Amino acid sequence: MKRNRNSRGFSSKTYESYDDTDVRFYGVYIRGQEDKSYILVDPKRFQKFFGIKPEMKSVLDSRKFMLFRPKKKHFLDYNVNFMLRELNRIRRSWYETNKPIIDRVLSEICGKDYTPDWSDELAVTGISNADEVVEQARMRTLLSHSYAELKRNDIYYSLYAQYFHQLASETEALLLKTLTRNRYEGKKFNRNILYAFKGPNNESIRTLEGNKELDKMYAIWNFIKHNSQSTYNTLKKRFPEILKDDAYTQGELACFYVKFDDNLINSIFTGLELFIKGYCRLVFKEDEKEAQWNSEEYFYSMARFEIDEIEDPLGLRFEIF
Repeated sequence: MKRNRNSRGFSSKTYESYDDTDVRFYGVYIRGQEDKSYILVDPKRFQKFFGIKPEMKSVLDSRKFMLFRPKKKHFLDYNVNFMLRELNRIRRSWYETNKPIIDRVLSEICGKDYTPDWSDELAVTGISNADEVVEQARMRTLLSHSYAELKRNDIYYSLYAQYFHQLASETEALLLKTLTRNRYEGKKFNRNILYAFKGPNNESIRTLEGNKELDKMYAIWNFIKHNSQSTYNTLKKRFPEILKDDAYTQGELACFYVKFDDNLINSIFTGLELFIKGYCRLVFKEDEKEAQWNSEEYFYSMARFEIDEIEDPLGLRFEIF
């Protein structure tokens, strides 16, 4: 680190003058007043209490002054953190709410098992013998289970298609919201706008890891929205593995021709996460690892956590009686 005349040293006596319930004791300094305040950090002092990973150390060591000024004020000022937090919320809702509801609904659709009805009039009068009564019960059971299977199949694809609509809609809303918080003022949105935002990155973005899953999500979404031959042909050309072998006729409900399952939805989530990281790296020049710590909020929170451990070791401050 190159020092200049603005550098300021901090001796051990300086830190001994601070109480251990003062953030300055941990090398965290608050400068300025109220809404214009900002935080500076003494990396050497901070490292005495908190672990610093190699990639973090390289950034801290490249600072120009004695104290380090974090790049962002808040954790969510990073687009990558904002987008991944929202994606995790959507994914958590799938696992904790939507999928359990679907599983429960499907589990309740089951056929009835019939036993021989010896009180039936035909059995009582002897018109039906014992074998015929047993066979009637078996056939009624078979028909009941067959009907339940058909009903369960219809509801399965209907519910998965409804959730996929929601997933795609929430994803597109997240993409647009991210552009809007970065001063996009347009009144419409499509992926060309996403790709061209902040420069002609179209081809670079299309090669990002995870873009294939984003394409797949849109192709499926268009098919189940429009039920058209053109959207079916597009999906079949690009992602034939997710379509059933049945021939499709335009106007049929598209949801019954897509191989919806948990693996498909999980792959979309995985791809979206990779795409978001790559997109933010390329368009916003943000590194997802650095975004985890290079903010004023991170350094202040770490110091406050230590102070809370000292002042309230049992966590009673947050106890609700």
